[in-house]
Amino acid sequence: MKRLTPPFDTALAVTVLASTVFTVTVAITAANVHAAQQVPADEQQALRARIEQRYDVVPLSGGVALRPKSPRDDVRLIEISDTIAINGVPVSGRELRERVGADADAILRLSYLDAKALGELFGPVAAEREVRPEKEAPLEPAAGRSSRRIHRSGGDRVRIFGDAVVNEGEVVTGQVVAVLGSVRVDGEVGDQVVAVLGSVDLGPHAVVHGDVVTVGGQLRRASGSQINGAVTEVSLGEVGARINAPWLDGWGPVYVFGGFRPVARLVGTTFRFVLLALAGCLALVVARRGVEGSAQRVTDDPVKTTLIGLVAWLLFLPLFVLTAIVLAISLIGIPLLLLLPFAVVVLLLMSVVGFSGTAYAVGQWARRRFGIATTSGFADICLGILIILLPLLVGRVLALGGWTLSPVVFLLVATGLAVEFLAWASGFGAVLTNTFSRWQARRATRSTPPTSAPTP
Repeated sequence: MKRLTPPFDTALAVTVLASTVFTVTVAITAANVHAAQQVPADEQQALRARIEQRYDVVPLSGGVALRPKSPRDDVRLIEISDTIAINGVPVSGRELRERVGADADAILRLSYLDAKALGELFGPVAAEREVRPEKEAPLEPAAGRSSRRIHRSGGDRVRIFGDAVVNEGEVVTGQVVAVLGSVRVDGEVGDQVVAVLGSVDLGPHAVVHGDVVTVGGQLRRASGSQINGAVTEVSLGEVGARINAPWLDGWGPVYVFGGFRPVARLVGTTFRFVLLALAGCLALVVARRGVEGSAQRVTDDPVKTTLIGLVAWLLFLPLFVLTAIVLAISLIGIPLLLLLPFAVVVLLLMSVVGFSGTAYAVGQWARRRFGIATTSGFADICLGILIILLPLLVGRVLALGGWTLSPVVFLLVATGLAVEFLAWASGFGAVLTNTFSRWQARRATRSTPPTSAPTP
């Protein structure tokens, strides 16, 4: 038998050693995985208790999600499936330890379990938290679910003076907030959903992992929507203090303070004043001649312009319907039906110009009456609108005092609405009168024959 030379002995020894190390490594890894998936029952309960002490468990397809019970800005949702993701972003073991601290060991132990083991471990919790769509709506075909495109958006989504929308197939990892607007969710939200002075609408595929809060609105849920947090609805119209006393038997509870409804009405009236002031100033810039002409007409004959405006408003709807019917039954007039919306827009613009003229006239009168120095036309319009809306504003303020001032509030509000309506009517009548006068003047000019020059 031939003896191998030293180089061949060394190569053989290295090969045997590498094979041994590889075999031992594979065996240890398999043993670790098997041991991780075959955790004793007492250790499983201890692991589950430790997780449930710090997190709310949310079932996912192929894993679970952990939502911290104590709110944290950096960690809102931890997804455990094939990988570990925090707020929708996969993380390594070191990053996990840096962000969750001592809980990293327990989370890593959960990641060693497969989907079946996780379902068995947190089965009761999943059954409590999961809203099963199959009991409320038919399941979507598997092909439809797999073909839906998922679009993930990191961070929060906030809308002010508008609606916040989460489309179907979209995942927002942060919060969705709408101020003076509503929230529509057809996708998935990783944190809470809040609507201030608006409502929350959840579609059939909506999933909200946090709380849902509506202030001044309501929550509307479709069948199949999921909310894994708490639901809070604050109706501003129903907040108030009530008195139940023996001497009030038969009268029922008496509301001392009507809640936030008077506050909302006062805010709405104030906001309307601001909008009218802006519209009046814009009308003065764009159609200054029309505004000043309407103001002069209202100043000269306010009763006549008001009556003309009232009659025009009363006849507007019947004439509009009659015109539409006549144009519809005539073949030649059918194309003219397309012009009716533009005619309505023109009439609305004329109304704004006329109302601005009325406010301009009222502001000039008040300035002269109280001896205020001459100011710009914009200040006169704002002052006039404030005087027109003053009874309504005072009524809204007195309404904050409660039900004892209800008769006075009703009288002031009714007076304010009547004064504002008359202001709109007088302005519209002034615009119509000026338009008719200009039309008559042009017609008279065209009908008058030109005078011939005298012959020498």
